Amino acid sequence: MFFRLMYHIVLPIYVIFVIFSSFTLDKSQNNFLLILLGVIFITSIYLERVYPRFLIYIAAIQIISLLLFHFTSQLNWCFSIYIILLSKFLFQIRGVLKGILLGFVLIAFYTVIRISYTPVNSYSILAVGSDFLTSLAVLLIIQYIIEMERQKNALKEEKKREELLSNKEKVNLLSEMAAGLAHEIRNPMTIIQGFLQHSKENQYNIQPWYDLIMSEVSRMNKLTVEFLQFSKPNVSLYQSHSIHGCLKRVMSLTESKVRQSGHKIVYTEYNPHINIQMDFDKMVQVFVNLINNSIQSMVESGTITIRLFKVENKAVVEVRDTGVGIEEADLKKIFNPFYTTKSDGTGLGLSIVQKIIQDHGGTIEANSSLNQGTCFTICFPLNDVNPDASENEL
Repeated sequence: MFFRLMYHIVLPIYVIFVIFSSFTLDKSQNNFLLILLGVIFITSIYLERVYPRFLIYIAAIQIISLLLFHFTSQLNWCFSIYIILLSKFLFQIRGVLKGILLGFVLIAFYTVIRISYTPVNSYSILAVGSDFLTSLAVLLIIQYIIEMERQKNALKEEKKREELLSNKEKVNLLSEMAAGLAHEIRNPMTIIQGFLQHSKENQYNIQPWYDLIMSEVSRMNKLTVEFLQFSKPNVSLYQSHSIHGCLKRVMSLTESKVRQSGHKIVYTEYNPHINIQMDFDKMVQVFVNLINNSIQSMVESGTITIRLFKVENKAVVEVRDTGVGIEEADLKKIFNPFYTTKSDGTGLGLSIVQKIIQDHGGTIEANSSLNQGTCFTICFPLNDVNPDASENEL
């Protein structure tokens, strides 16, 4: 705004002032030519906005008309016109060296024209030298201000881009969390549905499974709250628990579904005194997810094998199935959010599993062979505290 005011209002007024001063001081070599050159220069200022495509040609007209105007007016006051015009050029030119070169050439023209009508004596020569050096200093100051302004604008643009990217990431995260919520609620719903169907088919009373069903309903409610609040892992819920107790809970939750699918689940090796700091419900969520994946991967009757053992200072859990396996290209992507090879999958199950395990300081790896099955290996840092009775976790 300030520059437009200076360029479109102050500059034309200053040109008119120079014409009037040249007439008054009787300095003009040709009054008509001086007025004509002034009109051409002022007109070119406003033509830039009308014909932006011809900016280079208009700039050439401005420089030539200014040089002739200065020579005809015979006044040093044209120096201000040079500076204002130069400021405009520097704003339009990209590159410090180009701007400095143009400024040097324009100031050199001003100096040469001034010498043409200035008496040759010591004072005049020193005055011309002073003007030239002053012009160079002004040029560098203007260039510095322009570069600072450009950097400031660049930072503003970068901040806007970062804000847009941040908003986009928030939207993506919201979508991922919403889809993850639906995915994770489906697991306990499937378990409850399995119990109810099993009870109906065999005319069982659901009373023996009432507490188990209610615990799954509570887990669904907890999942809903956590996803809606974008919750981070709540470290305050991490307590020392037996992984064996956790796996027994998972077995009791999934055994019915495994049998109905025509498979069997085997817990072949375990140590009831292997303990880690964990959120018990989150860990149940992890292994239920892995077992459900195993069930879906086995087309024919198969076996899910679970092992729990200790290697040095780590607790290791293996979940192995005899399913169709995973191709090597897909194996590298299975933990990526939204990546799935299932027609009805969300692609979030394993990514959430990995996130929970990492939040517990653990790692998960997958190895697979086509038509032979897949093995997930989960490692956790051991906890020195051992509960007296892991079965109390049930």
